[in-house]
Amino acid sequence: MAGRSAIKRKHASTELATQKKHSRKSEHEAVEHSDSDESMGVSDGEDMSDHMDEDEPKLAGENSTAKSTERRPGQTVTNAEIMALNEASLLFKTNLFKLQVDELLNETMVTSGSKATRDLDAALKQIRDVLVAMESTKEMSVEAAVNHVRKLSKSKFSVPFPDPAPPADLPIKMAFDAPEVVNIVGSYALGMAVRTGQGFSVDMMAQMPASLFQERDHLNFRYFYKRAFFVAMVRVLLQKSAVQDAFDVDFDLLRSDTRLPIVVLRPKPDMRRLAKLNCSVRIIPTIAPDTLPLKRLAPGRNHVRFSFLARGASDGEVDELPPTPQYNAALVSDALLTTHITYLHETKDLCAEFARAAALLRIWHSQHSSSGRSVGSQHLMRSRMNGFILTMVLAWLVRSANSGGVSGARLSTAMTAHQLFKGTIEFLAIHDFASLPAQFSNSVDIVEFAQGGAALVDPTASVNLLAGVAPWELTELRMQAQRTARDLNHHSASCFDSVFLSTALSDVVSKYDHILRVEVDLEVLLTTRVGDVDAQKRLYELEHGHPVIAAQSRISKVLNSALAHYTRLISVHAASSIFDSRTKLTRRHVFFIGVVANSESRRLVDLGPSPDAEPQEAARFRALWGRKAELRRFRDGSIRLATVWGTNKMPQEKRAFIVPRMMAFLLQRHFAIYAQPDILLPEDKSALDMSPQMESADPMGAVFELGQSINEFASTRDLSASDTDRVTFEAALIGFDGLQKEIKGLEDKLPLRVLALHPVAPGLRYSSLAPPKPLSVEHGNGDDAYIEPLHVLLEFTSSTKWPDDIAALHKVKTAFLLRVAECYREAHPAAQVDVCNRFFGYSAADGLLTGISPTQLASGMDDFDYERDSFVDIRHAQSGLTFRISLLCSPEGALLERKVQEMKRAKLTPQADALESAYRRWTRTNQWRAMHHRQILDLCQRHHPAASLTIRLLKRWLSRHMLLGQSVGVPEEVAELIAARIFTDSWNGLAAPKSGLTGFIRCLQLLADWRWKEDLCVVDFAAASNGIEDQQQTRKERIWAPTEGLAANEYAVVQAKFDERAKTSRIKDELRIVTLENPDAEWWGTVSVVLTRRLRSLAKAALSVIHTSVGVGSDTDLPQVFTTPMSDYSFVLKLDKSVVCRQFDQPPSLVQPTHAEKPETKEIFKNLLPDMQQAQAFRVKQHSNLFGQPNMVGFDPVSLFVRDLVNVYRDSILFFYDMYGGRHIAGLWNPAFMKNSPFAATLDANMMPVPDEKVGSKPAVVVNKQAVIEEIIRLGEGLVEDCVVQE
Repeated sequence: MAGRSAIKRKHASTELATQKKHSRKSEHEAVEHSDSDESMGVSDGEDMSDHMDEDEPKLAGENSTAKSTERRPGQTVTNAEIMALNEASLLFKTNLFKLQVDELLNETMVTSGSKATRDLDAALKQIRDVLVAMESTKEMSVEAAVNHVRKLSKSKFSVPFPDPAPPADLPIKMAFDAPEVVNIVGSYALGMAVRTGQGFSVDMMAQMPASLFQERDHLNFRYFYKRAFFVAMVRVLLQKSAVQDAFDVDFDLLRSDTRLPIVVLRPKPDMRRLAKLNCSVRIIPTIAPDTLPLKRLAPGRNHVRFSFLARGASDGEVDELPPTPQYNAALVSDALLTTHITYLHETKDLCAEFARAAALLRIWHSQHSSSGRSVGSQHLMRSRMNGFILTMVLAWLVRSANSGGVSGARLSTAMTAHQLFKGTIEFLAIHDFASLPAQFSNSVDIVEFAQGGAALVDPTASVNLLAGVAPWELTELRMQAQRTARDLNHHSASCFDSVFLSTALSDVVSKYDHILRVEVDLEVLLTTRVGDVDAQKRLYELEHGHPVIAAQSRISKVLNSALAHYTRLISVHAASSIFDSRTKLTRRHVFFIGVVANSESRRLVDLGPSPDAEPQEAARFRALWGRKAELRRFRDGSIRLATVWGTNKMPQEKRAFIVPRMMAFLLQRHFAIYAQPDILLPEDKSALDMSPQMESADPMGAVFELGQSINEFASTRDLSASDTDRVTFEAALIGFDGLQKEIKGLEDKLPLRVLALHPVAPGLRYSSLAPPKPLSVEHGNGDDAYIEPLHVLLEFTSSTKWPDDIAALHKVKTAFLLRVAECYREAHPAAQVDVCNRFFGYSAADGLLTGISPTQLASGMDDFDYERDSFVDIRHAQSGLTFRISLLCSPEGALLERKVQEMKRAKLTPQADALESAYRRWTRTNQWRAMHHRQILDLCQRHHPAASLTIRLLKRWLSRHMLLGQSVGVPEEVAELIAARIFTDSWNGLAAPKSGLTGFIRCLQLLADWRWKEDLCVVDFAAASNGIEDQQQTRKERIWAPTEGLAANEYAVVQAKFDERAKTSRIKDELRIVTLENPDAEWWGTVSVVLTRRLRSLAKAALSVIHTSVGVGSDTDLPQVFTTPMSDYSFVLKLDKSVVCRQFDQPPSLVQPTHAEKPETKEIFKNLLPDMQQAQAFRVKQHSNLFGQPNMVGFDPVSLFVRDLVNVYRDSILFFYDMYGGRHIAGLWNPAFMKNSPFAATLDANMMPVPDEKVGSKPAVVVNKQAVIEEIIRLGEGLVEDCVVQE
């Protein structure tokens, strides 16, 4: 959840809040699933805020550390309390963060022996008694064992054997006996368990008797076959016992490893107290450390022979066989479970705050990890990076910390939980376990453990705790730790939500810059299991412990090796599968590939190695890219291989999709996974040749990427996405620069020297819905259905000769503009120049308040009209654009301000109010808009190119829901600030997005989740450069380097203004977004409560559709995101299409197949680029004027009609319409105005009497809805085609 947490509000009243008793009410946000390993045993989960009832009995440990410190009147503060407060201030820069963390731990930690866990403890004892009393079986063959389990279970479930299943003639004997030792282990036993959305789990180890195994059972899966039979028997016998009455018994996998099945017991719904705890019990089989020779299970040795995997295969020399480190680690971890728990118990005894620090780490990791989350209807497989590993890292830092030749504890046992947590986060942020493997002791050569990648060797020097953890998981963990460490070091006063509570950190769709849904045929991708088996490839796949993880590893390896220059992270999340299909190669399996791009992701040329200097690297580069790899000579004289992805004319919108194109190219070349037709360009398809392994393969999968489809909504019918390389914002800025030079060239003919031209149009700051459309005079006489003017402010040098009278000053300004127009017309006869005044005939004092919109300004009600003054329209001949130039006269602002003070001193209140409104309007038009323009232009042009597309998508979404525009809802400037918030602030702990789709999704999340009444939403434009990573910085510099942005005292000023308004109850649940220059939200106002709630509900619905679309891999439902429900309105006016001037600004129709097809490639010569192969020159679509009046600049009768309706019916009706050519105007009656009112002569609406009713002593009247609607239809004659009344 965005903003400050409820805990912060609870404790912010005093710095001595630590002396008061902690509140027991749970107000926390989602604390997600914790560790899923054998030692910590907390299951995956979702948000916990909905599961924590106020009357729920608290678990032991929730307030165990919060001693009662209520003091008697007059009691002085003790030295210990003063020291605690000083310590908190030094560590966290504020006491508030410490209070929040303490409250979080008290609300989430669970320990045994409490009143709430009494039934759970009794159930655990019952389960233990059943386990130790289980009857043994005699030895039997594999086939007999399978039949025995089926006979006992009387069901179809069988023994959960791993892959490969044991042959029926395998010469081993299986037996079952009751476990020798049954103990509670993991986080519940250590006092570190944490409640999650799906509860928590309790781990129970069941040590299998040594008599069940033989000395060489570590070879060829024999141990795992016997272990699987033991698990099956435990499940069968538990189902036949009294445990079945209270629990549902099922199978599950430990660490998503098919070699390690376990038994899971979940309380039945009718067990009310257990079900309320929402816990599960996991029974994990183990063996004693001396059952099998662990010395033989070193990571460099092989224990799965080729002859076992493929008939007729030769093993040769055992030492020459590929090692099986993950296979060995899976076996050793069973043997050392008790040893690891003992080690953690010892560490807990040495360090008093160890358990609380470990709980914080697991809470932090659960909130940042996507493990077990869902994408639409697809649930993700659990990660092997879990809370147990993080707890062992903490123990390693406290006790050993041997790495890179440096030894010794790095964290003191005397540290508090907060210090231990912060120290561990900073270590994870800078340490790379692959380049600097770690070990608890120096008793073993760590090189052997590090051969397979990252390594953290356990205290017994027997197993690598990071075995099986994917490299991208460690990279993602390090990036998450870097962001957290940076927040803790620079923003500890306000980072609690982003560190512990934010749900956006684990959302796969919003946390990555690009997300691809890949559907893979595992049967084709992986090695065949029958017939001619490639034993070496088969062994490589079996090493991962799951066929899905084997495919995941292959995809990740190819993508990461090819895109290292373009990305910071490529994560490959696999969708989960049901337990029964764990070893089956299902026909299709879904993966979600998330990409965090770097600052080089829009680079057009990917440089490869030189064939002469690096022949081996060049061969690998060619193997990756095939014919796409070209040999090129560069300006520095070097000859290198390279892949080219566009020309210098390619716009930023298309450059943003270079990384998805590269990924789609690689997936198709190496795995025959064909992408949507709109991902790869024709030149990509022509250069695509299949790898030797896939030359004859049929399509085995599909790639879906949502960004291309959703970006179409940022286009118009006249300018589709395919035209963006010809009609660009850069061309508009070049046209403006040309105009500026031309006007400055007229200085000799003007009374004053031109100081500057200030652009203020969205089309000149990358934030209009589409790039400004150039109109060619050669085609259609330069006319169009709607000609968008680009507003520019013309400023001259200062002069003392400006008149002191407002009316006279306006006339002088008009004379200046007439002179500018005359001079420009003489110098550029090809241009069309007109001088206009929208309110021609009005005096300077008239029209100071022409309308009221639902947007309420902090200092009153005012409209946003800035076209009251005279202006010059110039149809620029060179660029084809129309510029509307107004005069910026600084003396006018000073004059208005002085007149306001004079009227106030004379106590002429009406005149003072009118002049003050005029002064505010002048300031907004000439100062605020210009400053806002510079800020947005700097954001989009210099710092974050993706901000432009984000703003455009957000504007399209708002307009399609009829909520964009100064007359109906959210002003364009406010929409731009919402998007800027995503890029300028470390929102919810996430880095600035690199794609428009991700930025748009985060905007929707902000609108859906932000608490506008409680939390300040500030846009810090000074921090715009913080989201751009510096490739030259070290990891330590990234977390300690000073950040740009608001200083503490500046932020305090903005916060103080917000708090002051909140105290006076002037802040409601209305959208209010501020900046340092605009702390009162006075510039653009606030959005009303009604519209803010509407935005929240629409944003939540849109997010749901987007997640579903990504989950199913289809954009069929995507138009629902941009379609507003019309049934919510009181009445709807249907407009005549022939008078809607902006109808061509509507989005193009999306008719795109989402299924992958094998494309027909056509040879394209590389020296002929696609834009050079056009049969005819590109021409922008132009239309004739709808009213037969050519060259009507900025004329939109629909917007004028809506403005008139708002002015007339502002108290009784809210109006909504799509400013970009929508054909409907919707109205919503104001419920407060629909009540009976006393009759009066001053009523400002069409009222009718209510028979036989009175309000007080006067007759009652009510709004005459039918008459009002008829009035509206009459006002809209010629525009309104039909009216539908819905209530």
